[in-house]
Amino acid sequence: MNHLIFEEYFQDNRHNWSICTSAEYATELSDNAYVFEHKRDRSSWLAWNYLDSNYFHPNLDFHMHVVLEKLEGVDGEHGIVWGLSDVNNFIDFAISDRFFKIRRNQDGNWTTYASGQIVCQVHQPNRIDVLEIRRTNDLVEFYLNSLCVSQLSAEILLPGLAFGLVIYNRLKIKVHSIVIATAKTKSDSTNTEPTILNTGSSQTDKKLQASCIEHYPPENDTLDRVFADLHALIGHDRTKQQFLTFSNFLKVQTERQIRGLGRVNTSLHMCLCGPPGTGKTMVSRLVGRLYKQLGCLKSGHTIEVDRAGLIGGYIGQTALRVEDAIERALDGVLFIDEAHILVGDYDNDFGHEAIQILLKRMEDSRDRLAVIMAGYSSEMVELLKSNPGLKSRFHRQFHLDRYTPTELTQIFAKFCREHDYMLDLSARLALEAIFEDAYSHQLDRTFGNGRFVRTIFERSIERHANRVVHSLPNIDDRTISLITAEDLEHVSN
Repeated sequence: MNHLIFEEYFQDNRHNWSICTSAEYATELSDNAYVFEHKRDRSSWLAWNYLDSNYFHPNLDFHMHVVLEKLEGVDGEHGIVWGLSDVNNFIDFAISDRFFKIRRNQDGNWTTYASGQIVCQVHQPNRIDVLEIRRTNDLVEFYLNSLCVSQLSAEILLPGLAFGLVIYNRLKIKVHSIVIATAKTKSDSTNTEPTILNTGSSQTDKKLQASCIEHYPPENDTLDRVFADLHALIGHDRTKQQFLTFSNFLKVQTERQIRGLGRVNTSLHMCLCGPPGTGKTMVSRLVGRLYKQLGCLKSGHTIEVDRAGLIGGYIGQTALRVEDAIERALDGVLFIDEAHILVGDYDNDFGHEAIQILLKRMEDSRDRLAVIMAGYSSEMVELLKSNPGLKSRFHRQFHLDRYTPTELTQIFAKFCREHDYMLDLSARLALEAIFEDAYSHQLDRTFGNGRFVRTIFERSIERHANRVVHSLPNIDDRTISLITAEDLEHVSN
């Protein structure tokens, strides 16, 4: 789990950033951002802050995430600095309109470790750029707009605890956020027992976590149980056939590998397309269990998220939430419900950042992660068209059909069995009429299918309770469990 050790969204000056104006440079807080201007044509300016040495030391793995916006200037570079102890000792990761550079200034002596042309990656003025530095063990990765532009040895890093911003030549930038997290804290590294730094830190760490539901396969699960649960699903004949065909392919490839024959590697990622309430979550859990039983994934658990669980409220939180969801899903399935709304309609929507991070981690962890995206059929097609990386990875699509009136009635009866209720003939006839009417008049995407059935069930047992509550001492188990047509009056309104 990530530990947040520094977070700044510039809604106030809680971390005491320098605020001043002179003939050579200026800094100010404006519109929930830190505005940094260099007024000279040459040299550079730095603005920095410090990490608390109680919670961090230079040998820890870390993730630094900075969101910048260039406001004015042509030839200048801007970026972030790390490991700073004074103005002559730091690492910088700077970008211009066309290039990036990663350099070390040690005792005033400059060394360039990486540079390159990135015409398509650096945004022009008044557009957002995201710079990230991630250290994992002995490797340091540098990202620009979620694209890894360089990987270097951690030996290049300097031990200073200050970090901040740098601008070269005449330039004006706006800094929207700075977030720094570590895989563990300094106290964790010397103590094997779990440690909570303080109440404030614990609460802040929650901002880095994806909001999700975890579902694990049942104990003593088997392949036969997976298929038994598949066949127990009401309806979905087409989906079941697709599922069986795919599982047969995986079985054969696994057997070929056991025999030392060539195996055709296939993507474990897929899309579940269809209207709401058609069991996409249940199918995703079955897929995770199938992958485990066939040896494709070690755990087979399912982490279920949606846009609200992944997208942060501030610039900078989204990347860490997506990383958290993926870490939880490793060796299992990451199920993204209503994925068609993951990306908004405007360029700076945080959903674009989520997609880029997701694509990278899908590649990095391709042997340990299956991603299932679910949503409306037509919108899912458009989502896949929006990014070539998505289309190439999600070429397998399962289509889930709407439930028929008969199937809706069967689902209601299933709810009854699960909760020890019964239907008499009058209730069954009333249900069929309700579902025939709903099916014929609510064909658009607002119709909830299985969710609609659950609503009808819950309303009916409430009406049933009102009917029998005054006779409780005198009624038997059958009466207290029997739903009649009277209990179904007006429940669909």
